[in-house]
Amino acid sequence: MKQTKYLKCACQHCGGRIEFPAEVIGHVFDCPHCAQRTELTLPPPPELDTEQASPRSRAWIVAGVVILLIGVVGSAVAMAWLKRVAARNQSRQAALARANAKGPSSQAPAAKDNSTINTNSLTVSRIALDKPKGSTLVYATGIVRNESDRQRFGVKVELDLFDKADVKIGTASDYQQLIEPKAEWRFRALVIEPKAASAKLAAIKEDE
Repeated sequence: MKQTKYLKCACQHCGGRIEFPAEVIGHVFDCPHCAQRTELTLPPPPELDTEQASPRSRAWIVAGVVILLIGVVGSAVAMAWLKRVAARNQSRQAALARANAKGPSSQAPAAKDNSTINTNSLTVSRIALDKPKGSTLVYATGIVRNESDRQRFGVKVELDLFDKADVKIGTASDYQQLIEPKAEWRFRALVIEPKAASAKLAAIKEDE
């Protein structure tokens, strides 16, 4: 004699448990609890119930993703910083090479006879007005040399601009974050006064 196999499911309306013979699975019957029509179906396997997933497992997954993103962002920031440092060093070396190759005498038109000035171990050379080829911009250029044995931070040159009649008509300035010991900085202060014919050093300052 064949033994009848019974299954269990939940009512689709009230959630009440219903036990029924396996042969009638898929049929629709009145729920014994709420009397509404409900289909007799198999419950989902326990391993497929995603609502029972471990909160701790989800937390570890989220933490892993956050750590990965932090690592990627940190790497990008570090690479950008290294590129800026390398570019700044290359620019400084190129400026020094140009200064050594050209020399102060190649600047034109030159300012009036600005003698070398020594301010707190920072030596400032003669200042000239320089207009690069193919450019409409004019720069007041010169060289600041750190004669001391220590680094100089936040060095700023302030210049007075004069017209052909030697009347002051404006100012210009340039800034360098760092000058190494016994090193030179070739400054280029943008001149926005079209009538400027010469420039003289007004002050040289550095961060405390």
